[in-house]
Amino acid sequence: MEWHALTNSKWLELKNINIYYDQKNIINNINLSLETGQNTVLIGANGSGKSTLIKTITRLKYPIYEKNSHLKLFNSTKINIWELRSKIGFVCTELDLRMKHNMTITDVIMSGLQGTFGLLSKETITSEQTKRLDKVMKLLNIDFSNKYYCELSDGQKRKVLLARALINEPIVLILDEPTTMLDIKSSYSFLNHLRQLSKEKVTIFYTTNNIENIIPEVNRIIFLKKGIIIADGEPSKVMTSENISNLYDYNLNIISKNGFWRAFPNV
Repeated sequence: MEWHALTNSKWLELKNINIYYDQKNIINNINLSLETGQNTVLIGANGSGKSTLIKTITRLKYPIYEKNSHLKLFNSTKINIWELRSKIGFVCTELDLRMKHNMTITDVIMSGLQGTFGLLSKETITSEQTKRLDKVMKLLNIDFSNKYYCELSDGQKRKVLLARALINEPIVLILDEPTTMLDIKSSYSFLNHLRQLSKEKVTIFYTTNNIENIIPEVNRIIFLKKGIIIADGEPSKVMTSENISNLYDYNLNIISKNGFWRAFPNV
């Protein structure tokens, strides 16, 4: 596909960002800058604030702006949601709940062009957009397009939501816990798609609570604990047994094999 690839260009800048929910500080004074061409994983235990941070970036939640704080996407604080869709693709399990399950697979994917969750104005679809549909389905090996969304397995649904995120040929792909509820085969199949997209020059940023979901193509790993970044850097530097044990408050040993990571209890 014709990705709008950029290299070493800042796509995200968070400065002194605080996010509250029910008067509780979920994200605490976060400062973060991410560049295109840099695949990044945000990892932390459940409840650490990962999803809240992702929703803030994708404009599903809004931070409390204080003195000297800002959120910039592609070097701008003035964010047009419609324009943003052509630059950022987004995948999360919550999207599954918002989809009308009697939609066809192709309608679900094409709905990403219009930012809808079930309604699709087919008369506005161009021949170029139809070509994009064919390309993205071929890229992800989607060979079940004759089915309805409600008929799919969790793994197939996740693949369709990924295709929906890619239909706009975004610069950055953001995923929140992309392998949640998937079995081993479906999880690794999905992760292999992310590896392929990395080769296609898509910048990937995703969250996980499991180090086994970190693909070898990740350049940067950020540890988030109770809404605070406690480690940030190259995998070889931050992925230590001591850091992982601190992140999860549990005594763990980790190993790396073929670019993937595994954790074992230190007993």
